[in-house]
Amino acid sequence: MDHQLNAGHAGPERDDRISMLGDSVLGHILSFLDTKEAARAAVLSSRWRDIFASARPDKHLRQCDDRISMLGDSVLGHILSFLDTREAARAAVLSSRWRDIFASVHTVSMEEPEAPIPEYDDEGYRCRETDPKPPFTALVNAALIARSLRPAAASAPLRALRVAMESYDGIDAFTVDQWLTYAMKHAAPDLKLYLRVRRVPVCSRPDPYRHAVPVAGSDDEEEDDGKTPVDPEGVDEDDDVASSVDEMASRWWSRPPAVYTVPRRLFSCAALRSLHLASCRLSPPEAISLPSLQALGLTHVPDEEEHVQKFISACPRLADLTLEACATVTMLSLLDNTCLRRLALLCCHKLATVTVDASELRSFEYRGAVPSNSFLAVRGGLLSITSCKVDVCAVCLEEEATTSEQLAALSSFLQPFASTTKRLQLRAAHMGSCFVALPAFQALRNLQLFGRVPRDGTGTDLVAATCTILSQAPHLELLTLFFEAAPPESSSRINRQHYSHDRKETELLEVHNLHHNKYDTIDSDQLAAIPLPPCLRSTVRRIKLVHYQGGRAERTLARFLLRNAAALEKLFCEFSEGPLRTQKELTLEMEGWVVNEKAIKVFY
Repeated sequence: MDHQLNAGHAGPERDDRISMLGDSVLGHILSFLDTKEAARAAVLSSRWRDIFASARPDKHLRQCDDRISMLGDSVLGHILSFLDTREAARAAVLSSRWRDIFASVHTVSMEEPEAPIPEYDDEGYRCRETDPKPPFTALVNAALIARSLRPAAASAPLRALRVAMESYDGIDAFTVDQWLTYAMKHAAPDLKLYLRVRRVPVCSRPDPYRHAVPVAGSDDEEEDDGKTPVDPEGVDEDDDVASSVDEMASRWWSRPPAVYTVPRRLFSCAALRSLHLASCRLSPPEAISLPSLQALGLTHVPDEEEHVQKFISACPRLADLTLEACATVTMLSLLDNTCLRRLALLCCHKLATVTVDASELRSFEYRGAVPSNSFLAVRGGLLSITSCKVDVCAVCLEEEATTSEQLAALSSFLQPFASTTKRLQLRAAHMGSCFVALPAFQALRNLQLFGRVPRDGTGTDLVAATCTILSQAPHLELLTLFFEAAPPESSSRINRQHYSHDRKETELLEVHNLHHNKYDTIDSDQLAAIPLPPCLRSTVRRIKLVHYQGGRAERTLARFLLRNAAALEKLFCEFSEGPLRTQKELTLEMEGWVVNEKAIKVFY
């Protein structure tokens, strides 16, 4: 009996086997706990009283849970450089440790937000802002000055300056000049500059409200002769003719917007590696010296064609060139740019001929109307393009390019890229409609189709066009379909200024494109007559459906592809914004279409 009692009394001590470990081992174990939790172990027993001292190698780390603050200033500045400048500046108020970190930030990136939708009172007057914000130019000035406020050491060299303004006034010219001067003065060896002084749409669609046809019998029906109606009762015969000064003052809204001209010293910045200018005038000097410039982007540049050509030709190491909405350029020669690897010509509607040295060119991007056969002239050997993007801009054509002449011209334009292109992106107003006469892309592995799909259509034409395109890519492995949303209807006049005031908040929240109607039947008989592309049966491994909305035509296309993709390994589907219940219904429907049961299916 006594033996049993003694055994029972000694049992708990023998069960506490962790206390039998050495102090160094126990201290190492406590180092993985929070400091407060590790300190509580000291009151367990006299055995644990001195264990906390064995964890002193990590004591400082345990007492300072903010381990990121222990990093060096240069490391913290590099981390903050990936954030927006406003977010990076907020880190200065965290603690005294972060007070001077902003001086180590090597990238200043600021974009002026769009003006908020104005609010109106019940009488239709615009409400005043209760908390007006400081001008955007003042915020950029403050960000650049903050980099020079470090008392102990000099600020880090500036590697990138990105400023995007919403609007520009002539009085801002000196301020913008100061930004560029600061960037060039504190430039790192690989300086990148991005400057947009005004937000301008690249291609402006015709205003549906300007030429809207009023409904017969409505109050808006009136004779439109292109003149402003005059109220006879408001005309006083005794009034004198207004002076020219009064006319100019009354027509201030019709004045052309101010144009910013970049300083000439920018054209001799040896550290400049990348430059993108939007809505700026170049006016280049006679002597241009940009030995390090490798990437150049020009958007809405109003200079004459000679100035643009001179600027581009003076960049011998240029490897990346983007011209966007340069309305004055009609001919372009890139024979002096022998290092060019990427060329993007976007909505330069008057550009008729481009001569390029193709020895290093690997990526080509085009957006605009259907080009002519003589649009691209190649020198220096055959094209070796591996990535190609073609966007048939519906704004330029004002209608779909479906005539036989346009389809033949587009096929002839793409023929030089067919033998080497591995990644191809095709975009049109309606998905695939412009590309049914493609040449054979033998090396193509990645195909992306962008465009709108009619919600209420049967989808037969869409499936036929997609199969025609796929038949020209016999070795395709990845197919991506991006279903773009249809533009908003503009059948009636809408007062856009009072849009947010007239519509209820619940109506705005309920607007979405996701749709599913289980009663929309898919006609399989018509699809049976469509030839099946060979790549869909054997080589297509992955299919991505982006912005899937669940309309009848989209469901018809998705069902056809998934039921015939025997080699499919992965399916990615990104739904359009909408109710979760609708997403689940579309997910269950699509999972039943996949013919390969082992395929990985990802829906989000």
